[in-house]
Amino acid sequence: MKWDLDFSEILIKGRASRGNQVTKYNIKKVELKEEGVSTLKPRKIWFDDTVQRLNVDGRGELLGEFRGEDRLLIINQKGLVKTIIPEVTARFDDDMIVLEKWSPKKPISAIYFHGEKELFYVKRFLVENEEREETFLPEVDGSYLEVVSTDYKPVAELVFNKPRGKEQPPNEPVDVDEFIAVKGIGAQGNQLTKSKVKQINWLDPLPFEEPETTPAVEVEVNDETIVSSTESSDGNAAAKPNKETKDDNAPDPDIDDSGQASLF
Repeated sequence: MKWDLDFSEILIKGRASRGNQVTKYNIKKVELKEEGVSTLKPRKIWFDDTVQRLNVDGRGELLGEFRGEDRLLIINQKGLVKTIIPEVTARFDDDMIVLEKWSPKKPISAIYFHGEKELFYVKRFLVENEEREETFLPEVDGSYLEVVSTDYKPVAELVFNKPRGKEQPPNEPVDVDEFIAVKGIGAQGNQLTKSKVKQINWLDPLPFEEPETTPAVEVEVNDETIVSSTESSDGNAAAKPNKETKDDNAPDPDIDDSGQASLF
């Protein structure tokens, strides 16, 4: 006999709690059927732009469903990028331009103006260190971030300056994924164009099917020779009663040591 157990159905209890009974049968061994991510049910998190805070109450913009290991991606206008664990106490800068659930394998595409070369460059990169804030712009006077995208296949539209005495050049679309490969965060990137650019816009991204997420852990219980955890002196199995007890002094899992409510 086999069971596929979903441990996300088991409520988190205090340290002294015995938890929930998995089965009434005596178990010889438990085998891991498949390794994957945490089986705790994900929690929806919103961002309230009015107060610049995260919440789980449905106020503001839904950022997605988060498990304990998931992080938020943050990019600001200065070209700084970082990831954080979502907490209700987190604070955000006024110049933040990207706030979303972080996907480690999804490239970030940035178009910036190089102050020394006086030209626009485009680069694609991944967050290399999730614990550290990093800059992806060159430390050159006059450099600034024009636009940034977290789409898998973004398309930029270049609007050129009108030459004196000539017709307006047509806008030029650029498939960023085809234009440049994903490189390190410190790479300069590729020169976008030698022409004078008036404006750069993002068009609708090209279709892309996101990779499937890792399946949740499933535990398989094999119905083999039943052996009790305790045996009587004559070798006969003596089953222990399994009664769930509640520890009144157990801490509330939703309240941390400082008395603040946490998201996980």
